[in-house]
Amino acid sequence: MKPNICLDFDGVFNEYHGYDGDNIGRPREGIKEFLETLSKDYTIIVCSVRKFPAIIKWLEEHKLRKYVATVTSFKPPAIAYVDDRAIEFKGDYDKTLDELRDFKPYWEE
Repeated sequence: MKPNICLDFDGVFNEYHGYDGDNIGRPREGIKEFLETLSKDYTIIVCSVRKFPAIIKWLEEHKLRKYVATVTSFKPPAIAYVDDRAIEFKGDYDKTLDELRDFKPYWEE
């Protein structure tokens, strides 16, 4: 059994510049190859607050559905979480606060 890896949807799968309702946008360049590689060693779970049917339809339209085991809105047990808005906690609260104060997702820089 492969370990789970949890991927955020917006900003990881798609070109994203902030929430725009039902407009999901285009796939990010390289996402297919990324998923193809990950799927060899991991069970891919998408975690998002978007409506599941819209994500599944988008994945199917872009021929990416076969790489994704499930879509959920909760954080399942996983070996890692990939998110464009994540800050890694490394045991130091002061450094974490500094990173948080200066944080911007890649698409806002």
